[in-house]
Amino acid sequence: MLRYRYLLIALVAMVGSAWIYFTRVEMPVIASAGAQPRANFPAPDFALTALDGTTVSLNDLHGQVVLINFWATWCPPCRAEMPALETVYQEHRAHKFTVIAINVAEPDGLVIPFRDEFKLTFPILLDLDTAVAKKFQVSGLPTSFFIDRDGIIRATYLGAMNRVYIESQVLPLLETR
Repeated sequence: MLRYRYLLIALVAMVGSAWIYFTRVEMPVIASAGAQPRANFPAPDFALTALDGTTVSLNDLHGQVVLINFWATWCPPCRAEMPALETVYQEHRAHKFTVIAINVAEPDGLVIPFRDEFKLTFPILLDLDTAVAKKFQVSGLPTSFFIDRDGIIRATYLGAMNRVYIESQVLPLLETR
């Protein structure tokens, strides 16, 4: 009887490992050489396609406070922070604040159901080839960049954020000018 339990445990471990291996989303190493985007330096410009088919460029958002959030559907901390991002976006978008959620390396077939599940209304951009994540030297998900009205990164954050933290970064940027 004990031998069968060990056999069952080994079988479950093998099947589980195979499932994880074959269903994983490839996440390439995206850190690259060069100066890392950081606080008090200009944010690198980019242009990506949004879920609605429009192209969004960071330069097009000059004059707004922007929170860029790199994320993926498979990332539990990303899921945890989405309601807070949506709440802050809804409360402050009338004051020239926007959230740009950049999904890293996933097709729209995975992203659209996620957007619908969380009822997200801010722009969601697709970084299918991870070029923008490489530009920002994202080393983990979620990673966020708080950018002022002049395109300068004022803060970065690796990990899930709550509403209080997001507002502590956004509100001072909205008060300038």
